[in-house]
Amino acid sequence: MQMIDGEPKATVTQDMHHTDAAVMALHCSGSDSTQWQHLDTYLAQETELILPTLAGAEAVTRGWSRKTYTLAEEAKPLVDALHHHAAPMHLVGHSYGGAVALHIARHHPERVVSLCLYEPTSFSLLSHVNQADRKLFDEIETLAVAIENAVAEGCPDFAAQVFTDFWGGVGTWQALRRDRRAALIDWIPKCPLDFGALLYEPPGAALPAHLPVTLMVGTQSQRQTQRIVQLLRAETSQASVVEVDGAGHLGPFTFRDRIAGLISAHFQRVGKPMIAAGTVGRGL
Repeated sequence: MQMIDGEPKATVTQDMHHTDAAVMALHCSGSDSTQWQHLDTYLAQETELILPTLAGAEAVTRGWSRKTYTLAEEAKPLVDALHHHAAPMHLVGHSYGGAVALHIARHHPERVVSLCLYEPTSFSLLSHVNQADRKLFDEIETLAVAIENAVAEGCPDFAAQVFTDFWGGVGTWQALRRDRRAALIDWIPKCPLDFGALLYEPPGAALPAHLPVTLMVGTQSQRQTQRIVQLLRAETSQASVVEVDGAGHLGPFTFRDRIAGLISAHFQRVGKPMIAAGTVGRGL
C-alpha cells in the first residue's frame, strides 16, 4: 500500500512500475486517505493500493478560492501518479473523490481501466439539463456560499456542522468523535473550494464508451446525488448502477463492509484486482 500526502502541487517521487493494474482510491471532502484503507484486506496479493490524501486547507493559503479552484488543479498530483505508473489504474471514489475520478477518466482516459464510484458529486452536470436540475444545482450553490460566509465570519465550527449535517442528517455532527470534529474544523476553509470545483467544472469529453463503470447510490441520499447517478448512467452504456438500501451519502462510512463488498463485486465483473468476497486475501 502506498500513501500519498496530497498538496495542490504535490508529485509522486516513488517510481511505481508494476505489471498489474493498481487501484487508486479517492476519499470524500473532509476525510483523508484512511477512508479506504480497509480495502487492502480485499486486494489480491500482487495488487497495489494507492491512497492519496487530497489537498486540504493549505490550498486557501496558496490563493485559491471558490471561483478559481478546479478539479484539474486537484487532480494534478494524481495524474502525475498515473503517468508514473507503468499500467493504467482502476479508480475508486466517494463523493468529491468520485468527481475527481470522473474528471481524470474524461481527460486522461488512457490511464484509467475502470471506475467504481459511490455518489460522485459532479454538480456541474445539474446546471445545464432542465429547470428541475438547475434548482438542485442552485440549492448546492446556496449551501456553498453559506459555508463560505461562515468561514469568512470566523465561525469554522458552525460551517463544519452545517456541512456535516447536510450530508449525514441533523445530529451527525454531534455524534462525531471530538477528534473528527477538530479535523473537520481545520479542513473546512477548503470546503468552498471543493464546492466551486464541483459546481463550475466546464463540460468535458464523454466517458470512453468501453470504460467499465459501477455507480453506487444510497436509497436515502440527497436528490442531487441520486440525479447525478441517473445522468451518468444515461451517458454511458457501460455503467452499472447499484442501489444500497437504507444508505445515505455517507454510506462508505455507515455501510463500510457492504460497500467494500460491492467494490469487490465490481472488480470481479471487470476481471481484476479484487479477490472474491469471503476468500482469504492479504492481511487476513
